[in-house]
Order: sequence, then structure tokens, then C-alpha cells
Amino acid sequence: MWMPQVLGGIVGMIGAMLLTKLLLPVFRYLKIVDVPFTSGRKIHARPMVLVGGVAIAVSFSLVIWAATFIAPTYVPQLPAMQWQALIFASLVLFFVGIIDDRFGLPPAVQLVGPLVATAIVVLAGIQIHSVTRPLGGIILFSAGSGVTIFLTSVWLLAMMYGTKLLDGLDGLTTGLSGIGAVMIFALTQTAQFFEPRLGFASLVFAGCCAGFLFFNFYPARAFLGEGGSLFLGFVLAVLSILSGSKIATALLVMGLAVFDVIRLILVRMSHGKTPFAADQRHLHHLLLRSGVSHRKAVLLYYVCGIACGLLALFLPTVGKILLLIALLAGEWMLAAYLEKRLTKK
Repeated sequence: MWMPQVLGGIVGMIGAMLLTKLLLPVFRYLKIVDVPFTSGRKIHARPMVLVGGVAIAVSFSLVIWAATFIAPTYVPQLPAMQWQALIFASLVLFFVGIIDDRFGLPPAVQLVGPLVATAIVVLAGIQIHSVTRPLGGIILFSAGSGVTIFLTSVWLLAMMYGTKLLDGLDGLTTGLSGIGAVMIFALTQTAQFFEPRLGFASLVFAGCCAGFLFFNFYPARAFLGEGGSLFLGFVLAVLSILSGSKIATALLVMGLAVFDVIRLILVRMSHGKTPFAADQRHLHHLLLRSGVSHRKAVLLYYVCGIACGLLALFLPTVGKILLLIALLAGEWMLAAYLEKRLTKK
């Protein structure tokens, strides 16, 4: 029953692997690399080629495009305008991202890509039209209303910046994004939310992430790049909207990342700093400084994402909310404990 979806994921994985291998020398020649120690959050020891975003995005797009001819019944039937919006928004993210990777842009200019990409897909009609009440029932929003546009924009930007700022350890963002896509695939196979077309797209995306992870897991040979990390969060956010506004499921998988970003924004602002200041106060940095190995820190995020994602498949809405609160409290308490422990050393 899942053979077409699984086959799509395998083709996406092979495509991302081959494309990464082919583009590595090209990007190295063009000097699209991440030089170590140029900011407070970077910890790698040698220049890394920023090829992952292009490899994943191109592989994902090619597999979906090819499927429209080979197996059209498994391709999500979105209006033409929405497909065009997704493609154009992705191009905007990559255009701004590659320029930033090559030349380095100030934070205010970096924000242009995510804002424009968000505006494009929202105006094309990819919006959050409903949310589930904690105690039962659904709250509906009118298409194009102020509430709908606001909620959708906040969700897209939160996911993009969650994956962007999470991209501090080898394989962390790539792996978690793939896990999130697999969870959305699992959700689309249930009787309540059955949607095999979106399941196909989700598994293709997960496969592309897995293909690049071959080069990105510790010790990495390539990084995602600015546009790549934004693209992963962008696609994951869009897939969660298209699968029936299953925001909580994607948020639970990426919860540690998103809550870590919220914590750091509040901490930096309380100290009079810009929310985008570079430092090593992310939870994954604290774990490394406390003695946890690189691989174990990444695997900890993976295990948490898988566990929360699986629970989200079975918990009612109120259970998901309680789990989110517990995850938020756990992340903040762990970060506070580690910072206090490291300060005493």
C-alpha cells in the first residue's frame, strides 16, 4: 500500500546524495563555504561547503515533477497558483541565502527572504483555516482574514527561524526535519486524516533529507547553508498546513528547537541585545560544553523528536498542549541547570 510513497522517498534520497556529491567541488570552487570562528555560534574547525539546501530542494522538486508524469495520482493536487508560489518562494529563500552564504548579509537584510517567501505563499492561499479546540470542536477562520494571515505568517516564520537557529550541530536540522516529515506522512495515513498525496510529498522530502544527512551527520562534510536551513523549516511548515493544519505535530517534533529560540530571544532582549546576536547559549552548545559528545547531543534531539512525534499521533488536542507545555518547561529548566553548572566551573 505504501510502495509508491516509499519508492519516492528512496529516489529522493538517492537524488540528494548524488547531487550533493556532484555539487561539492562546484560550490567549493565558487567559495560558497562556511568559514569557522566567524561568529560566536560556530564551532566547526575547517571551512564547510554550503551545498545541502540546493541538493535537497532540487532533488525534492525533480522527484515531485517527475511523479506528475509517472504517477500523477500520488502528487498533491494543489491549484497551479499555489505550486507556482511554492517554487517562487523557495527561489527567493535560496537567492537571498546563497548571497548571504557567499558575502554575509546583516541580520535585517537576511530577514527579507523569509518575509517575502511567507508573503508569497500566504497570498497564494496556503493558509491556516482552522485550529482544534483543546476540549473538542474546531475554530474556523475565513480565508484571507487578518487572523488567518497572522497565524500563518507567524507559523511559517517561527519554523524557518527555528531550523535556521537550530543549525548549529552536524546533522541536527537535517535529521529533525526528516523526522518531522515522516511524522506528517504517518499522520496522512491514518483514517481520520487520510491523504496519500501529501504523504507522498512528505516521504519524498524525508528521503531527500536522509540523502544529504549522509554528508551532514557528524563529522560533516557539507552544511545546509542559510537558504537550506530556512528551506527545511519552510517546507515542513507548509506540509503541516496542507495536511490539515497539523501544527502541533510538527511543533512537537521541532519543539526543543523552537522553544530554545524563544528562550534565547527573551534572554538576549532582557540583556539589551539584538534577538539575532551570535552566542553559544543554545541548548546544544550548553550540552557540548557540559561534556556531552557531538553525536550524543544530536541523537538526544532525534530521540526527543521521534518520541514527541509518535505521541502526537495518538494524543487528543489537550494532550498535545500539555506535552508542549512540558517540553517547554523541560527545555528551559535543562538550559538553566546547564548554564548554572557551567558558570560554577
